[in-house]
Amino acid sequence: MNFTEQELENKIRFLIKEKVIPRCKEIQLLESKDITDIICCNNSENPSVFFIELKHYVLSNGRIGFGSKGKVTFQPEILNTRPKYFEKKLRWIFCDENFKDYYILKNEDCEKYIMGNGISYNKQNNFRLDIFKEEKRYDENELCQYLIDWFSVKNSS
Repeated sequence: MNFTEQELENKIRFLIKEKVIPRCKEIQLLESKDITDIICCNNSENPSVFFIELKHYVLSNGRIGFGSKGKVTFQPEILNTRPKYFEKKLRWIFCDENFKDYYILKNEDCEKYIMGNGISYNKQNNFRLDIFKEEKRYDENELCQYLIDWFSVKNSS
């Protein structure tokens, strides 16, 4: 069964609401989005914002794209300019087409999988599928634990 990237987003949001927030109560999941796929806030004494970019591989597409033709978008700019805040506060979650395996990458990890001669702002860019062979695989419970650890107070400052 093929799922869409919107269905992946809905699933990750569900996991955050049902399995992460009950164990990490200072986290608030924002329902609105404009900049990135998922935004969570830490409402503790050391507030901060966490960004999650979702990438869903579908066999029929044969690629994992990012960016957009004809305009500068968030993803290529972050990977190209590497602002320090996003090195700590942004994670990319890649998923296979069946939503069984998840791969969590930082910006620096994503960089080694960019196809071609680097990032172009006004076109579709792609990640190599080697992500699924070379990076650590997480199941649903491991993904939730990773997010709990990442959202923790000690990581908020």
